[in-house]
Amino acid sequence: MTVILVRHAESEGNIGGVIQGWTDLPLTEIGEQQAQMVARRFKGASIAAVYSSPLYRARETARPIADVLALPLVEVDDLRERYYGQAQGLTWTEAAERWPLGVAEHHRDWAMAVPEVESLAGLRRRSVAVVNRLLDEHRDETAIVVSHGGTLVQVIAHLFGLPEEVWPRIRMSNTSVTIVEGDAAAPVVRTLNDICHLEDRARASTLAL
Repeated sequence: MTVILVRHAESEGNIGGVIQGWTDLPLTEIGEQQAQMVARRFKGASIAAVYSSPLYRARETARPIADVLALPLVEVDDLRERYYGQAQGLTWTEAAERWPLGVAEHHRDWAMAVPEVESLAGLRRRSVAVVNRLLDEHRDETAIVVSHGGTLVQVIAHLFGLPEEVWPRIRMSNTSVTIVEGDAAAPVVRTLNDICHLEDRARASTLAL
């Protein structure tokens, strides 16, 4: 089985330095171009299903993919980004002024200073459960999953065997493609953070974030 993990395209929150979490912000003009480019990458591919976080930036990245494949788009709540509690909608600078966030370290989750924030362990468990279920459900098939940077980083950290308390030093680019093969018992990462489908400004923009 193969699960193709795709991060959403560039959003207004990305370029504005906003802590998006579960807030809904639209794609930028470049983000819309990125979504079309990643959709073209999968045209003609043998894909059984397309799944997405219900948040706008992921859903509107997944929609062109589903359209080019003539497949329904299935929304899954547990593919959402991390819930950032009271920091959602603020910029990173504004959040740092309100709470002692400090710096992300090897064994420290800086965001836990924010009231009502979801734990990284909770984020990892819910997102990994979705990917494991799809790996087992789509035996001998390929499915596409469109989600968020923070969510996908936790999935990849799990696949690499990192402990829950370790902050993964991984950056996911907008519309990057990560390919996972196997089943839930023995998954293997074949491709990580591939953006070869992006061109010109669309590529430069995601590399700048």
